[in-house]
Order: sequence, then structure tokens, then C-alpha cells
Amino acid sequence: MKLGVVGPSDSSHKIKQYLNEIDKEIEVKLYIREKAVQALEVIDVCEEECDAIIFTGCGVSEAVKSKHEIKKPNSFVSRGGTSITKAFLQVRNANMSLERFSIDVVENEILEDLLKEIDINSKEVFSKPFSNQIDEMEYAKWHIKLYKENKIDVMFTGFAGVYNELKKQGYPVFRLEATRPLIKVCYENVKTSYALNKAQSSQIAVEILHLVDYKGSKENYYSNMIKKSEVDKVIVEYVKSIQGSLFNFGRDEYIIFAHRGAINNEINYNKLFKLQNDIKSRGFSLGVGIGIGVTAYQAEANGYKALKRCLDSNDFKIFSIDENETIKGPLGSDNELAYSLIASEEYIIDISNKTGLSCESIVKIMAISEIRQSKVYDTKELADYLGISDRSARRILNKLVEANLARVYAKETSKGGGRPKNLIEILF
Repeated sequence: MKLGVVGPSDSSHKIKQYLNEIDKEIEVKLYIREKAVQALEVIDVCEEECDAIIFTGCGVSEAVKSKHEIKKPNSFVSRGGTSITKAFLQVRNANMSLERFSIDVVENEILEDLLKEIDINSKEVFSKPFSNQIDEMEYAKWHIKLYKENKIDVMFTGFAGVYNELKKQGYPVFRLEATRPLIKVCYENVKTSYALNKAQSSQIAVEILHLVDYKGSKENYYSNMIKKSEVDKVIVEYVKSIQGSLFNFGRDEYIIFAHRGAINNEINYNKLFKLQNDIKSRGFSLGVGIGIGVTAYQAEANGYKALKRCLDSNDFKIFSIDENETIKGPLGSDNELAYSLIASEEYIIDISNKTGLSCESIVKIMAISEIRQSKVYDTKELADYLGISDRSARRILNKLVEANLARVYAKETSKGGGRPKNLIEILF
């Protein structure tokens, strides 16, 4: 495994040194950035070059995750018991008092438990747990303000940037460091995630390809045979690119078996979009369904379910269904959703019983509302998101209103006059 470590220099080198001691097989590469927000500058390269990622602290991790979706297994080295204890010992060795201090990053519960455990009776403790809503240097200002108001004698920080700034200004500050026990816990978490990710990538995945508009009349029989042979070549080249196995069923259906890791990713989705366009240029339309499962049978069954969604959609949109019956799609579209086809929650079943709507429709609406960050719809908006007619969308909204699960939120008057549209707020 090639592991990337992202964060300040001191913590990164310490993590690398310890990891090389406990696992000589691991290759560790450092991506040094002294401030948490600067980690965004290296995360793309780190993900491209490494199998998994360790962030030196929660601040670095959250600074990246707030603006970047990390696809590789990752974790961060927390600042827990051993980190605080080590800093307290440094204060004692410097003959300084622990009666009044400020501390950032650490959760209040962890701090309180530790103070009770090691019998430190501090009179004044000011804590500011980590929040990704607070700029890193705001913590430095917070420490300084407390010190100038004579409320504290010593400061503890988990940020390298804050520590360096306070130290430069001459304040009594101590660093909450990444300790060996906490590094080990973090590494075990990453290693477990990596192993799980690798196992999932090795799961069986199936793509069902279905040719549509294949004309078998005598007039174009031979020309279609020639075009069909060209289609076969294009599909074989695609299968070769994902190292899959191809099985041809009849004149218009293909089943491709491959590993999940080769199929379930954006690179392959783009290959499939290109494949659809190449085949369309030869006079055919291509329906695609992606199925994933713990067995070949489950993967193939899910592939056929996903293919049906594709064939029922406009423009042959691609869908995938995984081993947990979670459907995702249309892949690559602005309206891409992921939701479960299995209704396990009682309240979803209850809504279905009250409205007569399917559990899938209800879960889908909930997923759309979460992505939009709004539960207010007009008929056309809901129709566009669900890929149905305006009439069907109006019927769904009316059923929800009748069941007191939605209400008229407002009336919107069109610019050209005419009948105002109801804006409906869904109440679940």
C-alpha cells in the first residue's frame, strides 16, 4: 500500500517515521502544507499517487473535505488522551502551572475525562473544540485574548500554524502532538478501510448492453449485418479496456462480467457514454444497465433491473444497482440520485399506505429534496427531477396534499399572466 500523509512538516515526518517502524512494507509519501487550508493544494496529486491518505489532524482533514470529495480510504490522527498528557508533562517539566489554561481542537468530553483521570484540579479551563466553520487563525486570536485578559497562564493548540504564530509572538504555548498510540489507531483505521475498499473493488459487477432499433427487414438486412459487425468490434474494444469477459445473447444483447473496481467509477462511465455515442453513429441505440453483487447471480439480476430503468428513460440514461439494492443514476447527469429500492423504515411504508405512492417514489423524492436543500416544488420541477410527465407529477403532489403530507406553500404568478401555479411544500 502506498500511503500519503498530508499536513504540517513536524507531524508528517513523525507519522512517517513511526509507520515505517511498525510496517516496513508500506511506502509513505509526504505532502507538506503548514496551514490546514493549504492542504487543498496537494490533495488531487495525493489521491492520484496514493492508495490511502492520513491527515495529520482533524483540521487538515476537514479543511479538505469541506471543499473536496475524497474517494480514497482516509483518516486523521486525533488529539486525544496521550497527546494532551504529553503536553501537560511538558508544562510540568517547564515548572509552569496548569491551574489556568486554554486548549483548542480537543472535544470537551475527552478533556473532562482526562482531567479527572490524572487528578489535575485546574481552576480555569477554556476549551474551543474544532469546527470547520472557524478559520485557523481565529483560534490564535482566541488564545491571545484570554491571555491578555489575564484569564490563563498557558495555551495548548493542535494547529501547527497557530502554534508557530503564538510561539513567534512569545506566548507560553504548547503543541498537542501526534503521538505514537494515536498514529497507530489512525493507521489501523486506514488499513481496514483500504482492505475493505479492495475487497469491494473485487466484487462481481455486470453490465448488460442492449441494442435497440435493430431493423431486420429484407431491404436493409445486409447493410445492418455490416453495421452490426462494426458494433461488435466497438464493444469488444470496450470490454478489453476494462479487462472483462463478454457473452453475446442473441442478436442484440451482451453481458459483460468484470470486477466492481473496473466498472463502478467515473472513468468507466465516460467510456460507456462514448460507447453509446459510437454505436448511435452506426444507426443503433444502446441501453446499459450496471449491476453489482456479492454473487454473479445477484450482479446479473441487478444489471437487468438497471437496464429496465435505462430503456424506460429518455435518451437511454445509465443506472447502476449495487448489492444493497441502492440505485444510482442517471449516471453523469445533474439530477443523479442514489436511493434504496428497499423500504425498511416504517414511516416510509406508512407514507406509502396513506398516499398510494410506491415506497421507491417516496424515497426518491426524499433524496431529491436533500440534494436541492429544499422541499418546495412546482409541478414542472418535480416532473423534471423524477423524469415523468407534468400530469403524473401533479397527481403525486395532489395525493400528498390530500394525505396532509404536503401543503400549498405559495402561489406563483407567471410573467405572461394566466393561471398562477401552486408551489407545494412536502412535509417529510
